[in-house]
Amino acid sequence: MQAWLAPGRVKSRNRKLTSNIRKEKPASIPRFETITDAPVLAQAAEYYNACIYPDLVPINDLGPNRGIYRISPMHLQRGAAHPDYLRLGIVCMTLSHRMNRTRNYPRSHPLAVTFFRYRGLVIRSLSVDIDEGHRRMGDVVIAGIITLLLIDAQQGASPHWRYHIEGLQKLITLRGGIRSLARSTGLAPLLHCFLFVLVIGDTSSPASDLATATLPREEIEFILEKFGGEIFAFQMCPKPLFAEVIKINDLRVRASKKESAGLEDLAEGAYGILSRIHIFSSEQWSESKPSSKEEWMTVGNVYRAAVALYCVLSLQSLSVLPLTSLLRASCTTHGQLLQVLLSGALLSPKIKRFLLWPLVVLGVEAVNGGPVMRAFVREQLPEMSRHIGSYVPLTAKGVLEKFWASGETSWDACFDRPYTLATQIAVDLSQLT
Repeated sequence: MQAWLAPGRVKSRNRKLTSNIRKEKPASIPRFETITDAPVLAQAAEYYNACIYPDLVPINDLGPNRGIYRISPMHLQRGAAHPDYLRLGIVCMTLSHRMNRTRNYPRSHPLAVTFFRYRGLVIRSLSVDIDEGHRRMGDVVIAGIITLLLIDAQQGASPHWRYHIEGLQKLITLRGGIRSLARSTGLAPLLHCFLFVLVIGDTSSPASDLATATLPREEIEFILEKFGGEIFAFQMCPKPLFAEVIKINDLRVRASKKESAGLEDLAEGAYGILSRIHIFSSEQWSESKPSSKEEWMTVGNVYRAAVALYCVLSLQSLSVLPLTSLLRASCTTHGQLLQVLLSGALLSPKIKRFLLWPLVVLGVEAVNGGPVMRAFVREQLPEMSRHIGSYVPLTAKGVLEKFWASGETSWDACFDRPYTLATQIAVDLSQLT
């Protein structure tokens, strides 16, 4: 256990939660003290099992999910074989979760001090392996970078999340590309997570600075096909709609480069995307799921409306689609429907943590949708932050409020730099060797 202990002495006493937070998690939160002789990983596992795992259990009603399990002594024992940057990742994740659950309390500051200490240890340990040529090429280094990416996204610790993405892309190239990496069973959930963060992050980035622009299209399509059949593929976003998001991102890149093909050809592609979005059947898609078909159909309808809005708003921003009354009416209809759907879906413990991106898309449409729609988004984002224990929804809230106050209305005016909208706080490493 000694390898898991941090240097220094930082104490953080627990404080009772308000009735608001107690409603969301009635179980008492374990003490999370960081002292030189404490088994830190065991404390992190205890916190995870008491405060994070119970919120994940309802997801199993949607179908079997290998990534949801209690952390047992056996897991900790197996984890002893992993380097510090993987072992301490759970410490950072649980500390960040606790901070986001108790953000408004004065005594949460020591938790932040402790978090940044462990984050520093993760970075230091990861840097050592990256500097070692034979280790740099290993699966565990890729897992370590993705772990650090999720840590930084969860806590908002670093606005430079794209550096992690760029590092991953370089390592993937050195390893022979995604097809080569996909042969490793342990890397499957990591590659899946990588693509989702990449694609959704591009939707909230300037069109001239999309990460997928440097990734070969065939590699993206390979991951889409390889993992698209899984029950929880792409954080519940239906595979056909996720594929359309990728195509929209591609059109945004091409439009930003003012390619010689001209806007007419790009517009034809955009209308084709819109047509496919509109004919997508959430009911038919939900029939392929093993259980809770009503919730799956709701998720499908939410994403159908959100992807349609993203298509029109983002491509109008680049003059690929025209600013017509017909398209504005379509956006108004989709926006109103999306708000109604989210009002119900965000009450469900099974699906609410998967709905940040549609909520942010609604937030962009809310610049036209009026004060009631803006108030809905403004109220829901902090609640989602507390529920999932992540700072990402609060980052989105700040971006949207700045956009609403700017007088601008275009998609690219909202996202002045790349933002990550990933709410996944950890990735399954149980198959990593």
